[in-house]
Amino acid sequence: MTAPDKTPARISGMFDAIAPRYDLLNHVLSVGLDRRWRERAVDELGIPAGARVLDLCTGTADLAVATVRKVPGATVVGADFAGAMLRLGLVKTTELGLNRAIR
Repeated sequence: MTAPDKTPARISGMFDAIAPRYDLLNHVLSVGLDRRWRERAVDELGIPAGARVLDLCTGTADLAVATVRKVPGATVVGADFAGAMLRLGLVKTTELGLNRAIR
């Protein structure tokens, strides 16, 4: 039996391929719970006002958005190795007017 290909190029390619449908699938498959999970994660982290946050594997920036909405003065830098996900996150944060708080 051959082990699945878990190379960074394969994984980033997979996320690039699903990027246009990622948010919708996340909402539908979780029956909307994904939004609550992110809000709870931000609450549980106890991020102080004005914090600078690094969101690794940010995807389309939903956790970054939740963070700046819940934590006064917070800024977030999102990093991901799937370029298509980052591009969608940039569009999202720009449309929401959060591109100064999220990079």
